[in-house]
Amino acid sequence: MRTITFDIDRFDGTRSWTQSYSFEYDPALTVLASLILLKEKQDPTLNFTASCRSAICGSCAVRVNGNAVLACDTRLDTVLTQWQSDTLRISPIGNFHVLSDLVVDWSEKVERLRTAKPGLKAKAEFNAETGCRQSPAEFALIQKQWDCILCGSCASECNKLTDNDRDFLEPFVFTHANRYAQDSRSADGLLHVKEMVKQGLWKCLHCMECVTKCPKQIAPAADIAAMRAMAFAAGNTEGKGPRHAEAFRTDLENSGRLNEVRLVPRTEGLVDAATGRMGFTLRMLKHGKLSTREAVELFVTDNKPIEGIEGLRKIIRYRRDAK
Repeated sequence: MRTITFDIDRFDGTRSWTQSYSFEYDPALTVLASLILLKEKQDPTLNFTASCRSAICGSCAVRVNGNAVLACDTRLDTVLTQWQSDTLRISPIGNFHVLSDLVVDWSEKVERLRTAKPGLKAKAEFNAETGCRQSPAEFALIQKQWDCILCGSCASECNKLTDNDRDFLEPFVFTHANRYAQDSRSADGLLHVKEMVKQGLWKCLHCMECVTKCPKQIAPAADIAAMRAMAFAAGNTEGKGPRHAEAFRTDLENSGRLNEVRLVPRTEGLVDAATGRMGFTLRMLKHGKLSTREAVELFVTDNKPIEGIEGLRKIIRYRRDAK
């Protein structure tokens, strides 16, 4: 008989511990069905949340071996094969306050969601008679964002949130903000973008964990990028984030290569770069990662253009004009 073991991280409000549960393998089980089996047959004190069991409500998200999954939509066979082990660690999703065992507190997250100003302020020409009509192409721009079920998987694995959640919001918040910002019926899409700029829009680390962990294949990183483009087009070019993006684009258009020696001062300003990055630069020089001649040469001269640079420039101009 094949036996599966769940090592479950538990919490009773004051004390944390890991408790092991073993059960007979059944190929029909999902991760959620396995948890329900343990609660019904072995330990009624085990706490977790679930509702629809159909990947709609989002309430059953947990971590399996440190990776967020939607428990009802994840077959046990899938994770056993993925980890090549019959023992799995089940934990509450990350970057949330844990209430009990696998149950996390959503109250703070809901308040942070309000900063996206979720709600549509329709254009003046829309009324009760004409409605708020969209073309299929216009709806396609926001269709995927409507699939968000607020499961928290993206926030669980967000490296920026793990590092510092005081100057950055959960990825799903940016997705909801972009949903309204891109809506063709909105009277002022920038209303949502401006608020996101205040909340760390330019501080995404591009780790793409939000993209890989979303059970609905939504890409919060793409929503962040779309709102950055809107902010930039509207003239919101102040700050390190916009300056970094502009410096990045300039290098690509000029030569197709990044000039990293110039990139830092153009992003942070010459004074801040000189004072804040001096230690790092000296360590690079000390360990032979950068020579003084190379540093001076890169700073005062442009990179030699790559082969096919005109094609790249056409793409950049096309994308810029399209916005």
